[in-house]
Amino acid sequence: MPCTKCKDDKYKWGKTGECEYATKEACESANSKYNKMQPTPLGKKTYEEYAKELKEFNLSKVEKIELALVDDLKKVVVNALDFRDQAVNSYNIVRKEADNARSDSKSGQKWLDKVIGEYKKVQKAANELGVKVPNEIQGLYDSAVKAGADFTEILKATSSIK
Repeated sequence: MPCTKCKDDKYKWGKTGECEYATKEACESANSKYNKMQPTPLGKKTYEEYAKELKEFNLSKVEKIELALVDDLKKVVVNALDFRDQAVNSYNIVRKEADNARSDSKSGQKWLDKVIGEYKKVQKAANELGVKVPNEIQGLYDSAVKAGADFTEILKATSSIK
């Protein structure tokens, strides 16, 4: 507690002391043992013990830990953004390939329409002659029809990729 000045220009120690000291220095000198003790509000440790602990506690360690956590967070964010960029690039490649697959399938279907038209001509000619469509031509036609089913399946599968 500090020395405080009274109304009669004398000094007292703390709030409840008597106004008995002529000077502030005399008050502090008479109460020097209290200045050294400086008890804490809880009264468990002396001021010197807390001061020593405070010197031993390095606040920069706390900052280093916090900075390390921030650095860790930055690394995680950078990694997540890298994966996002890779996913976007992969998606763009898939989208382009899906566009190519749709385009190729549509072109294939146009060719398949021509195959069907030509086959019908062959079939009509074979019927007029009273012969069966040759196996080789039938095999080509069957392969073309199967390809048409593949084109349809590809168009369905790629329709949701925009």
